[in-house]
Amino acid sequence: MKKSIFAPGVVKLFGEHAVVYGKPAIAAAIDKGVYIDCVSSDRLVVETVGITTGLRFFPLDRRVEAFGAEKFFAYVETALRLAQERWGDLAAKFTIRSDLPPSAGAATSAAVSVGILKAYALCAGADVGDEEAAKLGHKVELEVQGIASPMDTAAVTYGGVLKILTNPFRAEPLKIQLPPFYIVLLPRLGTTGEIVKDVRALLGKRKSATWVIEAIGKVVEEAEGCLGAGDLECVGELMDINNWLLGALGVVDGRVVDILGMLKPFIYGGKISGAGRGGIVILIPKEEDVVSRILKGLGYPYYKVSVYPKGAGEV
Repeated sequence: MKKSIFAPGVVKLFGEHAVVYGKPAIAAAIDKGVYIDCVSSDRLVVETVGITTGLRFFPLDRRVEAFGAEKFFAYVETALRLAQERWGDLAAKFTIRSDLPPSAGAATSAAVSVGILKAYALCAGADVGDEEAAKLGHKVELEVQGIASPMDTAAVTYGGVLKILTNPFRAEPLKIQLPPFYIVLLPRLGTTGEIVKDVRALLGKRKSATWVIEAIGKVVEEAEGCLGAGDLECVGELMDINNWLLGALGVVDGRVVDILGMLKPFIYGGKISGAGRGGIVILIPKEEDVVSRILKGLGYPYYKVSVYPKGAGEV
């Protein structure tokens, strides 16, 4: 009998990069993410459906390389190993389907990590609480990446909108009603690790840049109140300010500036989500039809999404 888990993707509404330096952030689970099906089998096997990656073909060698697949399967392999250590051996076939491409900036690696763990436990007839799933998922990301914030795995696990605090880490659920919004996917120019390293280098070289981090923290605190009040004008203005501050850190490129400038009359506001230099751009629409038509004309992949309240679990 097939059993299925859905693990949501995650966007950062406010506070990325500054959260690395102890400031708060606000993250939201979305209703696009990763589905993992599990059925009994004679051996442990994993297959993917519809997850895109770059390919290189060497005709003379009769060989194909899949760019990005190595890192993707590193999360799968590590999650399976931790699951086996926790719940014992399992003969099953796991099928992974994703609404979003890997490395898009929507925490798909965290969704895969937590999703695999939850699916394995479900098929093994074991119980796994959210706290344990979040910690194990973070352990997967740490092993694969070398460094990783618990923010993404917490948001995937618990769902909804979370205020993220550090030192010590904690994720506080916020009672927020946010209408559907758009996310645009831009090709990434650099990895998260590289971009975080560049920001750290800038902060080390230009001490005045630390005030940008302080300002982002202030934006997050004000945004929490605006989100709670459902004040989209305020939320949009603060997104624009947050994005401008991230631009001062060198992580907002011209493509984002052009998109936001073109759509300005038709949106409350927008910003990058995550490390930047491409990846996801969030748009809070005033006129959905106009925004959709313009995005279609630009040719970038885009999705209309809503906050997903439940977190990773059986579907």
